[in-house]
Amino acid sequence: MIEILRNTLEIVGKISNCSAGYLLKIDSVENEIIASYNDSANKLYVIKEYIIKLYEQGSFTREELSKIPAFKKLAKANSWNSSLIKRLYSEKKGAAYYLILFSGVKDNFNKDGYSKIQLLVDNLSEIIKMFEGEVIKSDKDAGSGSATYLYGNRLLQSFFEASEDFVFILDKDGNIKNVNDYGAACLDYEASELEGTHLIELVASKNKQVLAESFQKILDDEKLISFEVVLVSKFGNETLFQVNCKRLNIEENVINVIGVGKNVTESRSYEEKIRDLNIRLIEANRIVSIEKQRSKRQKAILAELNRMKSEFVSNISHELRTPLASIIGFSETISSDPNMPEEMRSEFNDIILNEGKRLAKLINEMLDISKLEGGEIELVKNDFDAVKLLEEVIESNQKTFESKEMIITKELPAEAVIIKGDKEKLAKVLNNILSNAVKFTPQKGRISVSALSLYKEFEITISDTGAGIPEKDIPYIFQKFYRVSRPGTEIPGTGLGLVFVKQIVDLHKGFIAIQSEINKGTTVILKLPKESKV
Repeated sequence: MIEILRNTLEIVGKISNCSAGYLLKIDSVENEIIASYNDSANKLYVIKEYIIKLYEQGSFTREELSKIPAFKKLAKANSWNSSLIKRLYSEKKGAAYYLILFSGVKDNFNKDGYSKIQLLVDNLSEIIKMFEGEVIKSDKDAGSGSATYLYGNRLLQSFFEASEDFVFILDKDGNIKNVNDYGAACLDYEASELEGTHLIELVASKNKQVLAESFQKILDDEKLISFEVVLVSKFGNETLFQVNCKRLNIEENVINVIGVGKNVTESRSYEEKIRDLNIRLIEANRIVSIEKQRSKRQKAILAELNRMKSEFVSNISHELRTPLASIIGFSETISSDPNMPEEMRSEFNDIILNEGKRLAKLINEMLDISKLEGGEIELVKNDFDAVKLLEEVIESNQKTFESKEMIITKELPAEAVIIKGDKEKLAKVLNNILSNAVKFTPQKGRISVSALSLYKEFEITISDTGAGIPEKDIPYIFQKFYRVSRPGTEIPGTGLGLVFVKQIVDLHKGFIAIQSEINKGTTVILKLPKESKV
C-alpha cells in the first residue's frame, strides 16, 4: 500500500509541476510523513511542531502556515513560491490525512492549476477512507479483492481519465496492458487496438535501441526514468514523445510499468526555431556592431575631410590673395606715378605679368581638379615621343633651376620611345613633379631625371635632395586637400597638384609611387604604358 501511495504522489507531483510533495497523517501527538515526493531529507520535519499546533487549533491552512516565521525561512531556502494544503480524510479518533504540495511557480495551485489534479486528489481522498485501518499495513497480502488492489485500479483509472498525455501500463515484458483513449488517439488508434501490443512496435526504427536500454533501466531502478522516442502512428506519421516511466512493485516483484508520454514535437520545433533565431540575433548584433564601427569611421573620415576642406579654403585664399595683392599694389603704383622711370615701370609690369600667370595657373589647377572629379575631362590620345617630351619639360624649367643654382642631371634613352597618351596633360604632370622638386629643394640642391624603356612601359624617375616627406604623410599625399605639415616653414601650395598628377596617371592606366625620407630628399617613380589599355 505504501508503494502505491508513493507512486500516486509522484504522479500528482509530476502533473502539478511541484517542487516537493507530502502525504501527511497528523494527530495531537505527532505528524507522520506517509510518503514524500522530491524530498529525501524530509524538510517538513523542521516545522513539525507548528503543524501540530495549527492542527490542534483547527487552523491548519495555507494562509495560517505562511504566517509562521520558521515556515517563511524554509520556503525561502527552498524557493517555494506557492503551496497547496488539502485535507483528504479525518478519523473519528482525531487523526487526519493531508496532501501538501509546494511549487517554485507563483500561483501554481490556482483554479486552473488545481483542476489538473483534482480528480486524482478526490479519488485519493475516497481510497484513503477505504483504507482506513489498512493504509499502514504491508502490501504482502494484497490480492485481487483487497483494498490495495481496488485502490490501484481506481487510482489508475482516474489518472487515465484526467490525463491529456499518452498514458500506458506495461507488463514486465513491455506489452501494453492498458492505454488511455487520448493517448491512443494521438497515434490514430483505438485503445483496444493497442492492448497486447509490445511498446517497441510503436517506436521508430532509429529509436528502438533507446527504448530497449531505457526499459532495462526501469526494471533495474526504482527511480522515475525519462527518455525521448519517436512513436509511429497507425498511418505512419512520426511524433516525438518525452516519456516518464516507473515500475510498480508488490514486495520485491515488478508487476507493472506505468508510463506517461508527452508530445514534445511542437516544443522541440519551437526550441529549434529559438536556437535559429538566437543564431540570427547574434549575427544581427555582429552586423550592427560592424555598422556602428563603420559609421564611427565614416564620421571620423567626414570630420577629417571637413578639417582638410577648411584648411584648403584657408590655403587657397592665401594663395589667391598673394598674387592679387602684388598685381593691385604694383598697378596702383604705376597708375599713381606718371613720371616713373621707364626701367622701373618695365620691372613692375613684369612682376604684374608673372603674378597674373601664377594666379591663372592656380585657377586652372582648381578647374582641372573639378573637371576630373566630374568626369568632364577626356584624354586626347596620340602617339608621341616620351623622351622628347621629358627633355622639353626639363628645358622649360631651366630658368627656375638656374635661379636656385641647382645641379640638374639626366639619364634619358638615346632613341625615341613612342607612347600613346594625352601629351598636353602628361606635360602638366611632369611639370608639376619637377616644380615640387624645385620648391622643396634648398638653394644649390640637386635634381636628377632618369628614364628607362621597359618591355611594355616607359619608366621615369625624378629625385631631389630636398626636405623630404614624413613617413606618416606618404599614404595621404594623393588625397584632395591634404598638405604635409611642415612646422616653421611657409611653402606656398594648395595641395591639389599631386591630386591632379595621380588622376591623370590613373586615366592613362599608369602607376605612380613616392619614396621619401625627412631631410634626405624625395623620389617619384612614374610608369606609363607604351600602348593604350583603354
